Amino acid sequence: MDLLDAVMLCLLVTLAVTTAVAWRSGNERRDVNLLAVLTALWGAGTAAALGW
Repeated sequence: MDLLDAVMLCLLVTLAVTTAVAWRSGNERRDVNLLAVLTALWGAGTAAALGW
């Protein structure tokens, strides 16, 4: 695993945790949905980079 792959995975986990915490703490639905979309896009990018 490259350093870039490790950084991408760490950021993916951080985004997922941030989304979960934002949802559980009752933040605005619009903001939580934005975080969820960003997490999904970053996850797709990470999967593509790791599969490359």
